[in-house]
Amino acid sequence: MDSELKTQLAAKQLAQPQSNPLPAKPSPLQPSQERPIFIFGCPRSGTSLLSRIIDCHPRIAIPFESHLYNTFYPWLKYYGDLDSPRHRERLVKDILNTEVMRDWSPPPDFASTIAAVDQYNFPGIVAALMQTWTTTQGKQRWGEKTPAHLFYWRTILQDFPNLQVIHILRDGRDVALSWKRARFGPKHMYLLAQKWKQHLEVIEAFQAALGRDAFLEIRYEDLISKPAQTVREICTFLGEGFAPEMLAFHEVRASYPTDQQNQQNLSKPLLAENVSKWRTEISPRELQIFEAVAGEWLEKSGYERALTNPHLSSLDILRFKYVEHPPKKLWAMLQNRKGHIDGLRRLMIYLRLRLGL
Repeated sequence: MDSELKTQLAAKQLAQPQSNPLPAKPSPLQPSQERPIFIFGCPRSGTSLLSRIIDCHPRIAIPFESHLYNTFYPWLKYYGDLDSPRHRERLVKDILNTEVMRDWSPPPDFASTIAAVDQYNFPGIVAALMQTWTTTQGKQRWGEKTPAHLFYWRTILQDFPNLQVIHILRDGRDVALSWKRARFGPKHMYLLAQKWKQHLEVIEAFQAALGRDAFLEIRYEDLISKPAQTVREICTFLGEGFAPEMLAFHEVRASYPTDQQNQQNLSKPLLAENVSKWRTEISPRELQIFEAVAGEWLEKSGYERALTNPHLSSLDILRFKYVEHPPKKLWAMLQNRKGHIDGLRRLMIYLRLRLGL
């Protein structure tokens, strides 16, 4: 089963406008002194880079992606009442058995996580998991970075009303070039442009629901060109003192199991040449496709269009979606061994839950 496809379908459903944007939910976590930090951004916008920088702050820990909400929130109905210790333990065991959680360094400890749960609901388990792992790092404040969680923002905001959000924005044409080469995600410029546009539409709705002290947007290009100023801005927003070691993130040899290219970039100082690569690497046809789909959002985000009124016909769109993209996507999936393992683990958990085993 393509777990990424399941995530995308769930994301689409949750991204649709709702009559009640913040549905009632019992027992949200109460505000605490240490506000949780959520990092969002379209994949390949610099979320990994940003999380590594903030993780180097002496008080803040941000692990590898968790995929807690996009994987387990839709499955909560199968776990029963989390007031039951048996149900809570089953959920935590399943969470820790996913491939992404096995990639955390060190892996979260089951007994410590269970012992730390003080509210018997899903956000209580999330907070216990994050805070327990943060404590093992000798730090006090936790952050979370899973791009797919953006499509669960209403639930996350309800669960953590005192959260702070940092959104990283990058020129969509550079995003598309990088994402196309990754082991996951769309593999055609039409779908890549649509996804980038969708992320910006959803983050705009999220921002509108937050106060000024809860939302900060930074540009990838600013982080690259003026890192000290941008990181100081982030620290001010978070209410934390600036730590110079944040700019030496590449010297920390902690495990961060992203794809190979991303891992190589994270082991180097900030790469000035990683900006506006689309000007030399994107083909004229791909540029036309991207700007025809997302040109309005480029301008809205402060990026200049390269073309004037590019156009796609209905026949073009049908060909992109059903002829050109499927074989590219299939080939990428066949090579994504880590994705196969992750998808198989999630499938086994899901089937066991559906069968009531």
